[in-house]
Amino acid sequence: MKKNLTILILFVSLLIASDTSKTIKTYKNGNISSISYHTDTEDGQKIIRQETFHFTGSKAMEGNIQDDYKVGIWTYYFQNGEKRLEGEYILGQKDGLWTYWYDNGIIASKYFYQSKTIDGERMEWHIDKECWTRSAMPCECGPNWWSECENR
Repeated sequence: MKKNLTILILFVSLLIASDTSKTIKTYKNGNISSISYHTDTEDGQKIIRQETFHFTGSKAMEGNIQDDYKVGIWTYYFQNGEKRLEGEYILGQKDGLWTYWYDNGIIASKYFYQSKTIDGERMEWHIDKECWTRSAMPCECGPNWWSECENR
C-alpha cells in the first residue's frame, strides 16, 4: 500500500511541476524549423530554450534563454551536422571561450570574449591544422590553444 501511495504522490508531483511547454514551427517542406520551450510565469509564458533547424532538417543552433537573454552554452551547427561555433553567453553577451570550426570538424579559431569584445589571446588554425598568429604569420601550435606560438 505504501509503495502505491509513493508512486501516486510522485506521479502527481511530476504533473504539477511540469509547467514547460513547447512550440514547434515547420518549413513548407514539413521539416521542423524551430522548437521553442516555454515555462509559465506570473507574467505569462517565457521562452527558456531555443532550437532551430536548417531547411534540410539538421539542427542549426541550440541554447537556453533567461529573462529574454541568451545564457549559458550555445552551439551552432553547419548543415552537415558538424559544429560551427560554440561558446557561452552571459545576459545576451558573448563571454569566455568561443570555438569556431571548419565544416569538416577541424578547429578554425578560438577567441576569448569578455562582455562581447575579444579579449586576450586569439589563435587561428589553417584547415590543415597549422596555427597562425594574429598578424597572419604561420607558427608551430603549442600543446594547448592558449600556448604561445613557437618560432619556426
